[in-house]
Amino acid sequence: MINSSEGRGQKAEGKGTIKCSHPLNSSVSALIVTLLLISILTGLVVDFVYDVHIDTSSLANWSNAQKASLIAKSGQNLSTLYLDDIKNEKYTDQRDFEMPVGQYMGASIDLTIKIEDENSKFNINLVISPNGTTEETELSSLKKLLEYLNINPDLSLVIADWIDPDIEPRLADSEYNAKNAYLWSVDELKLIEGIDNKTFDRLSPYITVFSESETLNIININTADIPVLVCLNENMTESLAKNIIEYRKDSPFEYNSDVLQVSGMKTVGMTIQGRTKSKSSYFRITTTSNVNGITRIIESVMDTSREIHFWREG
Repeated sequence: MINSSEGRGQKAEGKGTIKCSHPLNSSVSALIVTLLLISILTGLVVDFVYDVHIDTSSLANWSNAQKASLIAKSGQNLSTLYLDDIKNEKYTDQRDFEMPVGQYMGASIDLTIKIEDENSKFNINLVISPNGTTEETELSSLKKLLEYLNINPDLSLVIADWIDPDIEPRLADSEYNAKNAYLWSVDELKLIEGIDNKTFDRLSPYITVFSESETLNIININTADIPVLVCLNENMTESLAKNIIEYRKDSPFEYNSDVLQVSGMKTVGMTIQGRTKSKSSYFRITTTSNVNGITRIIESVMDTSREIHFWREG
């Protein structure tokens, strides 16, 4: 009897052990499901927060870009104050300078206005006249400019073919893919065969595609640099150009005839009278604005009547 009771007790205990295992398994399963749900929800929340962050950043960048663009345009408007001021001046003698803004734009906002004299440069478009013929005087000046800068002077012929309306090449293949029209920007020179970045960088500070005259380069003798002065006449030397620059430091030229007072310029000075002036009327205006790290640049060319000849935003 005792053995029989013990057997039943052992069996009962066995059954009890089996029943206790079910709640434990259910709890583990529920915990796993809960953890999975939490992981999924966490991932969804992270994705949502990231998307919100990206959208907010994009909106902020767009807003800053709009502000920067408007501020750069305001800088262009401010530059016209200088154009108005020089109308009453007898001469202009600054080749390039940064115009002071004179107004606090706000935290994390910056504006610079750079003004550059286009009449201090050689207009390469003028090697071809409006009727399509070659202006030999201007073409010779371009050749001399290239020679002074240690650039192959034959590139002057290639440039002439790029501009002139005909298809007759001055050199082999110099009419290949030519525009056969005036350049609207100096940057177009990069499209011409033989003008690589190194050549362009050496030449571009001294050339322009804007001027009052359609047939003859008339250079501001107060602002032209040595390479441009040298190319004005076949007899103009680097030494004479340096004499002009040294003289104008203390006595800017008010009249074309004043150049005759420069040492060595009695003869050559007479020959360049029709190619120089003392006051500029075309200027390149570059305004750069920065708003919270977003930059906008506007580049224009304007004359003293405020007429815009070129406009580029970037």
